[in-house]
Amino acid sequence: MLSYDEAYNIIRNNFSFLKTEIIEVGLLNSLNHILAEDIIADINMPPFDNSSMDGYAVMFNPEIMQWNLIGEIPAGANSKVSINDNSTVEIMTGARLPAGADTIIPLEDVAVEKNLIKLKDGAKISKGQYVRRTGEDLKLNSIAVHKYTMLRPKNISLAAACGASKVKVFSPFKMGILATGDELVDINEKPENDSIRASNNYSLFTAIKDINMLPVDFGFVNDKPEFINEKLKSALGTNLDILITTGGVSVGKYDYLRNILEEVGAKIIFWKVNIKPGKPLLFCVYEKKEKSILIFGLPGNPVSALVGFNLFIKRNIFDYFNIKQDDTFRAVLSEDLHKDDSRRHLVWAFAKYEKEKGTYSVRKSGRQSSGNMAGMSNANCLLIFEEEKDTLHKGEMVQCIRL
Repeated sequence: MLSYDEAYNIIRNNFSFLKTEIIEVGLLNSLNHILAEDIIADINMPPFDNSSMDGYAVMFNPEIMQWNLIGEIPAGANSKVSINDNSTVEIMTGARLPAGADTIIPLEDVAVEKNLIKLKDGAKISKGQYVRRTGEDLKLNSIAVHKYTMLRPKNISLAAACGASKVKVFSPFKMGILATGDELVDINEKPENDSIRASNNYSLFTAIKDINMLPVDFGFVNDKPEFINEKLKSALGTNLDILITTGGVSVGKYDYLRNILEEVGAKIIFWKVNIKPGKPLLFCVYEKKEKSILIFGLPGNPVSALVGFNLFIKRNIFDYFNIKQDDTFRAVLSEDLHKDDSRRHLVWAFAKYEKEKGTYSVRKSGRQSSGNMAGMSNANCLLIFEEEKDTLHKGEMVQCIRL
């Protein structure tokens, strides 16, 4: 059985065989797309010396404490006024500094008497205060937003300031979902006897959309080999990059998926990973003339399926696109935890920031059953319980993955 790291690295190596196109989209449609080129600043930012607050523009001189008021400059006025040691203009936030000015005095630091302003007792000024200099944020022709950035509103704001009305991005992976199991019924039906609703299709569909990939729902199929075979052939005959199945990968009498995948031509890369939940993970590659399709056979239990997606699929997609993953953090454990095996446990947990201590604390979120969707729903992270440990003690620092 493979360790988590071994399985992850094998999957990562196979991701390198996937191919994605570069497409152009309008900036307003670029949210969560992955940038395929650097966005270059076509202007300096700021484009001119300007005031960062409402106040008075002066030429700094430590010997002068009062100035003649000769006018005002609103933002966008393109004023041609200039000042000297003894004169000033009222200036608004964002307005261009007049010729001769190098310092801004806030409104509240002066007293105004007709056309004369005086520095208030106790107020101090320093040369260059509240002035934004040309290009101090970003220089002309420098990189504003780097290639491989997943575009968020903060990046789109900067791209817009650079005049990038259209951007080149990587086309998203097309990812299919197929659930298997005799027990599954549609979520619009009320389960009877030993039936359960097919929730995995919904959790995985939205998990795929959450990282802006393209989900394709193939629904669910009963545990009949001929039905599964037909569904798999249909899915693999489409233009998928990744196929995710749930159920049918354990060692039960009705777990047919592994054999059927081989029948339809998929190459089994590995089966089973030394983790909990999610041990019976199946990873395959289906070769077509024009492309390869990666196949992930996840367990049918909803908790196991989502753990498998987050650990092995989502993180590898981010690796593929060189997206920095900043989803791990350390936290202080609020309770003792025990396990009686040598697997890596991924514990659904809830972390909160303790402001007075300056650290996060974390506790498990309910029972750690593979079917406990309530505990999963209330969690905001996965706590990593390493293979070599059997106890984590209260007060110990532990590694967590933010969800």
